[in-house]
Amino acid sequence: MARRQAIEPDELFETANRLQAEGKEVTATALLDALGGGSLRTIYKYLEIWKGKTPVVTTTRAAVEVPDQVQAGFVAVWKAARQEAERELEGMKQKAAEEVAAANKQFQEALDALEKLEKSAEEAAQEIETLTARTAELTQEVSALAESKASYKATAQHLQQQVSSQELELERLHKGQAEERQKHTAQVLRLEQSTALTKEKFEKENSDLKAALEDARSKLALSEREKEEVKSATEESRKQLEKAEAAAESDRKERDAAMKEAAELKGKAEVLKAQNEQLLAKLTEKTEKEEKKKGKE
Repeated sequence: MARRQAIEPDELFETANRLQAEGKEVTATALLDALGGGSLRTIYKYLEIWKGKTPVVTTTRAAVEVPDQVQAGFVAVWKAARQEAERELEGMKQKAAEEVAAANKQFQEALDALEKLEKSAEEAAQEIETLTARTAELTQEVSALAESKASYKATAQHLQQQVSSQELELERLHKGQAEERQKHTAQVLRLEQSTALTKEKFEKENSDLKAALEDARSKLALSEREKEEVKSATEESRKQLEKAEAAAESDRKERDAAMKEAAELKGKAEVLKAQNEQLLAKLTEKTEKEEKKKGKE
């Protein structure tokens, strides 16, 4: 609520003249109502100045002729009454002066108290204006905080959705990696079993060839008498040996091819193993970053 500006003398004089012209009694309370507020102490001060400047309206009566005898008797009575009245008037003046002094003192004390009340009211009005402005500021701050809270809540929900999606993706990657690791392990196991079977077959065939060769050498050690007889057998044995060696060569080539294939498969398995380890390292690194990020949040 806005406070009224200080009352100026001309403003009060104009209002007092207007009230007087309207036939109303010019008092401090009437001026306070007509001015719409203000300080009573100021109003009383300017009202006294206005009264000093305003002429007193007096009425004159027509002279009445009085007979001499009546006038002489009236004068005697008047003198006696005047003397008595002067004595009573002197006492009344003294008593009135004392009462006026006491009234003025009380009036001054009332004005001082009224001034203190007006100052307190003005200070209260200023405090009310300050509190009103502060209330408006706090209302704006509360509105801004409510908007920020809603924004932060929406951001948190969005981040929670992202975290849930990333957790699902991470779970899917873990599952896919486990399945891929199982496939690689099964493939390597199959390659190792195939290599073991190929080696076992080669060793058996090689043992058989050695036994056949040893038997042929034993037959060559026979006596000369049996040489001719054995010659044909030796030739046959040689042919068989050649067949055996050809078979051994073929088996050797097959073995080499199998070993080469096993080596290639082993190399592929090692590559897949390395790739699997790299994938696992990346996945572990990503998981650690996500956990650090969650910890910071």
